[in-house]
Amino acid sequence: MKPPPLQRRYLASFRVPQVSHRFTDVLVIGSGVAGNAAAIHAASVPGIEVLLLAKASLEECSTYYAQGGIAAVLAPEEHEDSLDSHIEDTIEAACGLADPAVVRIVVEEGVRRVEELMAWGARFDQKDGRIQFTREGGHSRPRIVHTGDTTGKEIERTLLVEVQKATAILPLRETFAIDLITRDGECRGALVHRPSGDLQAVWAKRTILATGGAGRLYRETTNPIVTTGDGLAMGLRAGATLRDLEFIQFHPTTLYVAGADRFLISEAVRGEGARLVDKNRERFMTRYHPRGEMAPRDTVSRSIMKRMRELGDNKVFLDLSGIPPERVLERFPRIREFCLGFGIDILSEPIPVRPSAHYTIGGLRVDPVGHTDVPGLFAAGEVTASGLHGANRLGSNSLLEGLVFGARAGEQAAHEALGAVLRPAPFEPAANEIWPGDIKGKDHLDLADLRSSLQSEMWRHVGIERTGDNLRRTLRQIEEWAPYVLEATFHHPIGWTLQNMMATGYAITLAALRREETRGVHFRADFPERDDARWARHQDMKIEDLTLHAEETGE
Repeated sequence: MKPPPLQRRYLASFRVPQVSHRFTDVLVIGSGVAGNAAAIHAASVPGIEVLLLAKASLEECSTYYAQGGIAAVLAPEEHEDSLDSHIEDTIEAACGLADPAVVRIVVEEGVRRVEELMAWGARFDQKDGRIQFTREGGHSRPRIVHTGDTTGKEIERTLLVEVQKATAILPLRETFAIDLITRDGECRGALVHRPSGDLQAVWAKRTILATGGAGRLYRETTNPIVTTGDGLAMGLRAGATLRDLEFIQFHPTTLYVAGADRFLISEAVRGEGARLVDKNRERFMTRYHPRGEMAPRDTVSRSIMKRMRELGDNKVFLDLSGIPPERVLERFPRIREFCLGFGIDILSEPIPVRPSAHYTIGGLRVDPVGHTDVPGLFAAGEVTASGLHGANRLGSNSLLEGLVFGARAGEQAAHEALGAVLRPAPFEPAANEIWPGDIKGKDHLDLADLRSSLQSEMWRHVGIERTGDNLRRTLRQIEEWAPYVLEATFHHPIGWTLQNMMATGYAITLAALRREETRGVHFRADFPERDDARWARHQDMKIEDLTLHAEETGE
């Protein structure tokens, strides 16, 4: 069977007069914690100019919506904590696939980066002048710093203040990165779509992808609308290696009410003492794991799904009655306000919840300073597989990773740019592809319906529990869509986004099919045991690897 045509040919499709040109030292694509940190630290190198691109507004990113907090051992004496303890918890959660050296880098440097945030004005919760810590699943000690239940919003605010202060950073909002520009195997920038509708070639000495994850590939997700796997697809097409794409983390507790977004109910709620109960108001987590509600997220998610099947229900409940009301009001004001909008007062009644797609653990393979294997291309944050998370991310380590790897990638890219020469190259229009051309088949393509169908397919068959038969079904379905979606010529972000989602969804599904074991967040019902003899290893993928053998397609 022919694999889907994942390699677009945009850069062979444009006439030179229709593309304007811009030049910069360091191009950062993405304005979340990793992108902002990268831009700030790159701009701190004298003589470096930085262009920071945001797909929507600067604030519209996963960082902004993060509730729980950021893990850092800032006061080890208070809770008998240590850097080694944080390292051990992270490695244990990763189920054998973490890189211990990377874990140590992030945990140790993370303390300095969080202190840097506070020096820049980040306001974390305090009592009597001392930072307040909480605990989340998988952590052996309270080491999560937070700002109520809007920690991500506070971190994003703090970083954007620094971005605006830096005269060497130019932020561009509502700018969609269509594809990376590569010549002779080297990344030289990106082709972007501006709000005016114009195309612009941004030539850069170094480019940093910080585009976040792919949670919007799933029907049930906590992710904002911009997290559609764009960076993964761009990196794949540019020739970068993707690693461990099968590992998608599902958050156990998101609000489940008809008509509501899958609003995340922070793990910190359970850390403060909330209990999961079924429709009979019976607590059930202790049946499945000795840590109960504080078990790792993948265990909690699967336990909830199991309990729902046992009772024939579509949700369970999070009971906050064990938390003092004043503490609920202090720690979770945003959650209470949102739930009140649907007639649920969390002070007196439980919250209906179920799991949703939350975090993309796999991604672009990077080294400890953010290099991908494409010269000139860096990556940081959720778009990467840095070696920190392995097969299961420990809660509140993601913001920490974004800070550390964003800073490292930004500094390294800037220093390399100082000694580099900007090398733009002309676009060569293809003989039979003229921009802006019509969408191939535009009269019969319902892009919204295709997107919804892909999300439903991914949720049903590439979700919390997977089987080989269902994964093969999804591969065949995407291959049916591919000829009229991936081969189409679009000239709007809606079409490009769908192409990115479809390419990324295909790669995730194939990776999940090929890993014939259960490990971390990847659960195969037909291979329910962890298999260290065959699978205690990473799974790397490049664009040329995305072909199916007959035994994989089942045909």
